Amino acid sequence: MKRHLFWAVVALAAAVAAHAAFALYVPGWWFSRQVERLALTHGRNSFFIMTPEQQAEIFPGLPRSGVAGLCLFDAAQGDVSFTADLPQGLWVASIYTGHAEPIYAVNNRQSGADRFTLRLSLAPGLIDQILGASSNDSLEDLASGWTVMSPEPTGLAVLWYPAPEAGVRAAAAEAMARSRCGLLNGGPAAQ
Repeated sequence: MKRHLFWAVVALAAAVAAHAAFALYVPGWWFSRQVERLALTHGRNSFFIMTPEQQAEIFPGLPRSGVAGLCLFDAAQGDVSFTADLPQGLWVASIYTGHAEPIYAVNNRQSGADRFTLRLSLAPGLIDQILGASSNDSLEDLASGWTVMSPEPTGLAVLWYPAPEAGVRAAAAEAMARSRCGLLNGGPAAQ
């Protein structure tokens, strides 16, 4: 009886561990595959408006009538400047790592502006923090705009504008297409 109970507990523990590993690993892996596929098509450090089909595939929870724009950033070779230019109204800007971990989010009410610039940079590692390698950032540089630090070099910034009518989608996409994403200071182009 004890032997059967022991193996039942071992099987239950193995099942819980397998389920947890799958639930924690697979969504990030799937998301990073989709982002890599988009990066091959559109390139890194560039901004583009997603088609409704792309949007439904990557963000199935968002309505297809809305407009989603992406900046696929790579901060490995330097900081990336992301300038969002959005139409007036409700909108959301979210930044994720390449493995679907949310880093930052802001909406139209929180920002107070429909045009803003974010500086996307790679967060310093633990050793850099200990050695004070990032202490050369002056307070003036940090106060001049929004800086978002990513724990991973690659990720994506998502702009989403809900467009309940088909005619509004085209106008919103045209306005949002003025957004830009690129390396700061003309650094080397990312692949």
